[in-house]
Amino acid sequence: MSIQPIVPIMPLGPMSPTPNVTSGDGANKAGTDFAKFLSDALSQVNALQKNADVASLGLASGQVQDLSTVMVALEKASLSMSLTVSVRDKVLDAYNQVMRMQM
Repeated sequence: MSIQPIVPIMPLGPMSPTPNVTSGDGANKAGTDFAKFLSDALSQVNALQKNADVASLGLASGQVQDLSTVMVALEKASLSMSLTVSVRDKVLDAYNQVMRMQM
């Protein structure tokens, strides 16, 4: 087995100018899209929590015989809540760092 020589990197050519970006309608649209995304994500976490509650009540009342489906529902709810709390903590940490910046 032989080692192949390193091929030199060729320059790409002249760089294209960066587009002029202004915070107009695009920023407003991105804000509403993010708000919708966040709202949908929290709704999904809430739905998983409700599904876990229904599954555990069904198991306690004897309506659900399969323990594995209940445990999967509970773990999904637990993981989604843990992820939500972690994201919230990171967002608060980032906010606090921005607030500590000197102008």
